[in-house]
Amino acid sequence: MLTATSGRVRDLRVLRLSGATPRQVLLTLAAETCCVVTLGAVLGLAVAAPALFGMAQGLRRELGLPVELSVAWPWVAGVVAGCLLLATAAAVLPARAALRRMRRA
Repeated sequence: MLTATSGRVRDLRVLRLSGATPRQVLLTLAAETCCVVTLGAVLGLAVAAPALFGMAQGLRRELGLPVELSVAWPWVAGVVAGCLLLATAAAVLPARAALRRMRRA
């Protein structure tokens, strides 16, 4: 995210020249980052769910015992929130510095 944001200085300049305030530019980057993290979490869950259900089913058959699939949702939510926080910081902080440099120039 840090590298990608640093490489998007032209995009930030275009947004500023089209009339967006620095705050609007930063909010746009934060919203975009939120969408990316949410999509990543949903796709990760979609990939992991069949494997987890398959393992639970295999253990039920092999052991002949009831095996319950248990997911620690608070931990999953915490990890997603941490990723969101880190990704937002990695997108907004370099953009903020770039916007400051644009103002000086």
